[in-house]
Amino acid sequence: MKPPGGLEIYDDAAFYDLEFAGRGHEIPFFLKHAQQAGGPVLEVACGTGRITLPIARAGIDITGLDISRPMLEQARRKAEAEGLAVPWLERDCREIEAEGAYALIFSATNAMQHLHDFASVTGFLASARRALLPGGTLILDVFNPDPAKLARTEATRYQHKTIIDPAGRTICVEVATQYDAARQSLDFTLFYLCEEALIRTKQVSMRCFFPEELRTLCRYSGLEILRRCGDYDETPFGSASPKQILFCRAAPETAL
Repeated sequence: MKPPGGLEIYDDAAFYDLEFAGRGHEIPFFLKHAQQAGGPVLEVACGTGRITLPIARAGIDITGLDISRPMLEQARRKAEAEGLAVPWLERDCREIEAEGAYALIFSATNAMQHLHDFASVTGFLASARRALLPGGTLILDVFNPDPAKLARTEATRYQHKTIIDPAGRTICVEVATQYDAARQSLDFTLFYLCEEALIRTKQVSMRCFFPEELRTLCRYSGLEILRRCGDYDETPFGSASPKQILFCRAAPETAL
């Protein structure tokens, strides 16, 4: 397996929280399934607890796992400030090796797409399968590759979003993307501008999983796919769906 790359974009956990302060549309989806799980929950690549903490507030037994120490330290500070007893594991998702087992494990909002090589992807999937309780569910959440977006070139920058900083100033985020077909990676450069001055950039590479490929990787890793959704509203997956959300469980041993 290749060592994880590109994790330096998560070193500034406070800026991460600022950047995603206004995002929460996926939280009801994961909260709903955590409530229905009927047992302990594990979020893989939990970051600063943006999704973990709302689930913990609902009284659900949830653990957060991430490889980034700065992100986990920020998550821990926020949990302690609220009096929430959340276990935080600093661990590689390809080697979960949790102390217990989980009724639900989920990897949210494209986090799995930081895994670029075959051994890393299947290592994560097999590790998650081993950490599930009998009958437990693994939810995978990645974007559905859009041919129009893959055709963009790095010469074209477009406005992605705006952020309001603590001083009340507007930060405009522009993005340029380039798809590398050989690596099957969509590479992003994000430009953060305040009053037209460039204040920082980020480089992000996301592995693109095509629908049948992802299904095959799951089966190879000993997972049975129960259903697929195309977005957080749980509409059935289709060609034009923005997301691929897979509900999986450990396949019967006879199917391995």
